[in-house]
Amino acid sequence: ITLGALVALLLCGQLFAADFGNDVTDFTDDSCPKPPKIANGHVNHMVRYQCNTYYRLRTEGDGVYTLNSEKQWINKDIGEKLPECEAVCGKPKNPVDQVQRIIGGSLDAKGSFPWQAKMISRHGLTTGATLINEQWLLTTAKNLFLNHTENATAEDIAPTLKLFVGRRQMVEIEKVVLHPNYSMIDIGLIKLKQKVPVNERVMPICLPSKDYAEVGRVGYVSGWGRNVNFNFTEHLKYVMLPVADQSNCVLHYEGSTVPEKKTPKSPVGVQPILNEHTFCAGMSKYQEDTCYGDAGSAFVIHDLEDDTWYAAGILSFDKSCTVAEYGVYVKVPSILDWVRKTIADE
Repeated sequence: ITLGALVALLLCGQLFAADFGNDVTDFTDDSCPKPPKIANGHVNHMVRYQCNTYYRLRTEGDGVYTLNSEKQWINKDIGEKLPECEAVCGKPKNPVDQVQRIIGGSLDAKGSFPWQAKMISRHGLTTGATLINEQWLLTTAKNLFLNHTENATAEDIAPTLKLFVGRRQMVEIEKVVLHPNYSMIDIGLIKLKQKVPVNERVMPICLPSKDYAEVGRVGYVSGWGRNVNFNFTEHLKYVMLPVADQSNCVLHYEGSTVPEKKTPKSPVGVQPILNEHTFCAGMSKYQEDTCYGDAGSAFVIHDLEDDTWYAAGILSFDKSCTVAEYGVYVKVPSILDWVRKTIADE
């Protein structure tokens, strides 16, 4: 068998092989000539698997395989097992902090939020969702239940949704999964029927290994929610917001931090879910805010140490609209175990 044919048989998914060695066995195909011999030496024949742009090796090993005497391609770390490629996350080509512009009082994103998805719920309401790998997205349970009764099941909800990623690329939904305690943790997962190809316009956000929601820390939220005229925007917008003190947020919406003294006092007439699984963010210095339709979008933090963007939270309460002082987010670290188990079980 020629090297070219063998490499073709080894191609898998997003992997490709580049030949940078020579063969020690006899080949009759002139396209793969034998290397010249050298005195007191020999030739090792090798191939290296590399991932396409926007993908990286997930498995152990360096991707280099050597042809042994039994004509088997072997990697020194994982043997005959082929390497796998996974999507790069949190590495936008045009990071927001490098292209920040203010347009008409809103911040305009130029491909800086490739994890942002647009979801159209039953009866045409726009909401947000966040791509966390090639086939799964996070959104809020409230988004999924929009215009459904409280008795609706995940099976009832999934067929009523439309989902778009990148430049209005429609993707098909296989199923939705609601958090088992969604009345207190406003989160759900969406599984796509097919993996989406990752590129500069479509890329997952990274899930954090630590809690980035520190008071005073600044993050970014993008979305398709209502604008200053209370119309759904046609262009993806973003805003830079600070993490707020949780006690002040609770006082603003509930009047007290003492459980027995709490009373609904939201300025917008709707109460957010506030508990140990949430954090709050205030308005920008330009008095900009999130609004109806932005829920399901991620509060993202740029970690300068590894130059990677992480989802610190998922916007749950998007009703503030500069009338109330705080938006409320579900802490991603609080749901990580459930997210990973749900995806693994599928």
